[in-house]
Amino acid sequence: MEIGFDDMIEIFITRRKGFVYSLFSVLVIVTILGMISISSNSDMNRDLKINIDEKLRTDELFYFKEGAKQDFSRSSYISGKRAVIALVDKILRDGNYTTGYSDDIIEAFSLNGNYGNMTSTIMVNSTIVDWSESISYLGQLHRISVSIDVINTTVEYNDAYSLKMSNYVNISVLGDIFGILFKDKIYSENKIGIEAVEDPLISIESYGYLRQIVNRCNDTLYPYHAQKISDTGIFSYSAVDNWTSGRLSFDIDDPDPALKILVISDIPAGPNNADDFLGVVSENVSDDATGIDNYIFGATSVIFNMSGLVFEPIIVMTDDEVWASYIYDEINVSCYFIDSLGPSFLDRVEGNLVTTERYNMTDETVGIASFITVTELPEELQNTYSSVDFMYFSEVSGKKIKGVTESKAGTDLVLGFLLDDEHVSLWGLSGLDYY
Repeated sequence: MEIGFDDMIEIFITRRKGFVYSLFSVLVIVTILGMISISSNSDMNRDLKINIDEKLRTDELFYFKEGAKQDFSRSSYISGKRAVIALVDKILRDGNYTTGYSDDIIEAFSLNGNYGNMTSTIMVNSTIVDWSESISYLGQLHRISVSIDVINTTVEYNDAYSLKMSNYVNISVLGDIFGILFKDKIYSENKIGIEAVEDPLISIESYGYLRQIVNRCNDTLYPYHAQKISDTGIFSYSAVDNWTSGRLSFDIDDPDPALKILVISDIPAGPNNADDFLGVVSENVSDDATGIDNYIFGATSVIFNMSGLVFEPIIVMTDDEVWASYIYDEINVSCYFIDSLGPSFLDRVEGNLVTTERYNMTDETVGIASFITVTELPEELQNTYSSVDFMYFSEVSGKKIKGVTESKAGTDLVLGFLLDDEHVSLWGLSGLDYY
């Protein structure tokens, strides 16, 4: 049978309609089957949804707990630092030392802002209890019940310039929806620096005439108080005291030599400026001393022994010895140094003039001290006591120190400066002390 073009068109249309109808039927069937499947498995899907919600809630509770742990370390540091400041502020306002142990007070202040009948406004909204309440309130906003139990808070020394505050709490986090419970122990250990805090010992003992901030001496700039650099046997001084001192200079062409000591390997032959200096220390025993009033020659290795110094010390030429001293500079910047004879910071808060057994560390010295400028006190409080702060308030007498009290005989550098025999011996300064 012959099929014409019109017949072919009719067949194609008929088949196309059949294809569309078939696709529609399939879609309908799939939809119905899907609805039946959903209907028949509704219990399983509900359980699946609950499991997903519970998993999400579990994660939320876990991360809430972990966030609280991290935040506790930061918050306890802030509480500890403010507690130290609050205690010092209380002492300075009252003009009296503490009536309890300073570490106990810091612990109590950091915990809840109170110690006995003392309450600090500085600690408002900054205590560990405040942190606990904030975490609990934040949990309520997320339908989480939070319970925090403070187990222990302790303060002890980390080193002479910092305390170690340890805090230990238990935390439980309970989800109000599924009853999911997390329990954990949180331990934090923070280093609480005492630098930049006012020293109450200086303020109270001087009746408020002296005020000093605990500022650690820079060990890079001032590696020691004073130290013998060299011994020699050839020296000459114009002064009858046979010693002189001045700021170090290695430059023979220094533009300001009049009050400086030139330290040099050997004085160059021919015209030079060595005679313009207050004194000359040379490693060459055969140098020409013409025109030089004060000199020490043959001071071998003196330049090597002073290499690496960041800041030029005061050089002391006394008899046949060469010394380098930073005491004058430590006085000028009112810095604190570690002192095995002195009181720790916590002892200073209590008014103790030595480190007591309570704060004594067997493996590290925690005593600190500074030099006071006696002339800043009213005349009736000026005495011939050692200028080491706690020694002065202990009324311990002292001697003058070359390179500090005078740059040369009769010229004062630091009026009234004296140093007690105990520190002369401790620091090995015998030979610099005099009456």
